[in-house]
Amino acid sequence: MNIENQQTQFNHEDWLAQLYRFMETGRQFFRELFKGLKALSQKGLLEAWKDIRSAVSRLTPQDFIVTALISIIGIFGLVIFMTGLGLFSYQTMLWLQDGTWTEFPLFVVFNFLFENTALHQWMVHPESWLGLQKLFSWFLESIPLSMALMIPGFSIALFMAGTLVVALTYRFYQLRNRND
Repeated sequence: MNIENQQTQFNHEDWLAQLYRFMETGRQFFRELFKGLKALSQKGLLEAWKDIRSAVSRLTPQDFIVTALISIIGIFGLVIFMTGLGLFSYQTMLWLQDGTWTEFPLFVVFNFLFENTALHQWMVHPESWLGLQKLFSWFLESIPLSMALMIPGFSIALFMAGTLVVALTYRFYQLRNRND
């Protein structure tokens, strides 16, 4: 008998049976894990809710004022971001309609805000500081208005959201430890 000619037969039925057992074991494991996490989170949420209610009852008017100011600044940043996103969406709609990208450079806003001022006259007809005028001109013509709104707006909103989370967390632990 030639050993090289002998090949072990792959038994699909055994392999499928093992696969189904493995899948059933995994399903049971995750079901039990989910039950345990659910029980722990319910106990944890109840304790956390008690702590939060206790801390909120001891907040001062200054806490509410600081929270309101941080929230207002964050909302302002969000409005700026949404304005930039709206302008970008408008540009996209125009492009989808006629296939030509409508540019709104930052220079449009500069002209609107500084029309008939000494700064505008210097930008249009510089007599000195020519390199600086070229730099400002390049900057105002190259940066899209939508990006000039979205990037700072998102940054402000994100920074204020982070500041609010840090401030609330700090104040919560401060009030909680005062009770201990």
